[in-house]
Amino acid sequence: MQTTLQGIELSVAILMDDMNSAKDIAGALRQHNILAHHYQSLDEFWVACSIQVPDLTIVDVTKMSQGSIQFKTHPKVQDRSLAYAFFSKDSTKILLQSTLGLNPIGYIHQDMALNAQIMGLVTRRADEIKNQKEKAELETRIQRLQARSQRLISERSDAEEFRAHFEYIRNLCAEIEDESTRQDFTTSLLGKLEKWEAIDGYGLYELNQNGQKLIAPEISKRKYHPFPSLWLGQENTQGIESFAQDMATQVANDLFEIDPVSIRIHAGSTNPELLLFVSFREERMMNFPWDVLESMLSSSFRRLKLYQQMPQYSSQFLPMWEALDNMDRMQKGGVDSDMRIVALSLIPLTEVAKKRTNNKFFWSAFFNDFFLQLSGRLQKSTKLSLFGPWHVLFFIPRENVETETQMLQVFVKQFSYWKFFEDNSQVLSEEMLPVLKLIPASSAHYLRIFEKEFGDLNLEEEGKRLMNIARSDAKRLSI
Repeated sequence: MQTTLQGIELSVAILMDDMNSAKDIAGALRQHNILAHHYQSLDEFWVACSIQVPDLTIVDVTKMSQGSIQFKTHPKVQDRSLAYAFFSKDSTKILLQSTLGLNPIGYIHQDMALNAQIMGLVTRRADEIKNQKEKAELETRIQRLQARSQRLISERSDAEEFRAHFEYIRNLCAEIEDESTRQDFTTSLLGKLEKWEAIDGYGLYELNQNGQKLIAPEISKRKYHPFPSLWLGQENTQGIESFAQDMATQVANDLFEIDPVSIRIHAGSTNPELLLFVSFREERMMNFPWDVLESMLSSSFRRLKLYQQMPQYSSQFLPMWEALDNMDRMQKGGVDSDMRIVALSLIPLTEVAKKRTNNKFFWSAFFNDFFLQLSGRLQKSTKLSLFGPWHVLFFIPRENVETETQMLQVFVKQFSYWKFFEDNSQVLSEEMLPVLKLIPASSAHYLRIFEKEFGDLNLEEEGKRLMNIARSDAKRLSI
């Protein structure tokens, strides 16, 4: 079992046959609020230690071997990941010689000072663990700073070029989005490509309505390469699948004089909905960030889809006050409740956005892009509620909670938060990943979590003010 000693959670194991001695040691540990796990056989401890390594193990010198099993040959002893101390008493101290060549953190002996010995041992181990954690955190911070410095140094000569490319892409996508509200996305995209002086040719494939055929727009432009239609032999229900992408790439390579760049434009499906091929001759275009263009074109396409689909998707949103009521109804249902609640805290992201006052964060674009991508992944039975820019709560049917939570974990890790900053190069090393966790069905419990997060951000007074407003309104609505 584990307990806290000076802020450190310490797990202790006792390996010995002598029950009286084991009780004495366990009693000494209990005086320091530590409950130890007792093993009488070496083979039982061997297996348990392979699964989970205790922070401290107290080993009776009589348990150094059992048949062909030897304590010193355990892999955790060999690689020194197991912290252990040896216990002996007057009748067994001669066996201490069997510990030669090992690396214990200490020795304890059965006598009147046993309690003091135990106290010294656990305090030392707790200090070691605390120091190891602090050292690891410092090393991680140093590595992060070094990596950031090296990256800045190596990319300094390319910074202005990248900034110019990024600004061009941002303006291009903004114009395409604006025009797409008046005409379809593909028409707007091809019109901009035709005017792009740095490229020599372009072509595009998309699925027909039943997803069984790749088709190209029938337009006549100077730089446009019309592609022949391709029958796929099977329905593509989640965008253009890999085999179809390979077919399209082969056709494009045959039709272009110079092998084109392939840009896969997604709108929420697993696979891309559009395949764009671009050819160029200018050497400077070799360093053009085509991956950024792909990402931002996909974002623009998804935002257009969100604009078109929002009435249907909005049915999954719950107002904040209704969500609080739902929590309390679920709490009354107890373990039999058919829903579970998963909370997504966006505070790490909002804190980075807030402190970057000279690096604009595009809040609306983030909201649209984030929830449009999410809409293609969430099951229709899942409901969600927004608590300002800080929290998103997901109300998930019990039978779907495992698969839905796994999907959310992958989605949260893979989403590109950095691209919504005006100068994303400034935030590449920032820790802004949102936090996902399962919470109990209780409005009071959730509000305490909410208030604590504000407190952790040194926003106690603002948090209290918001909580008082929320509680007051919740009470008023329940009357």
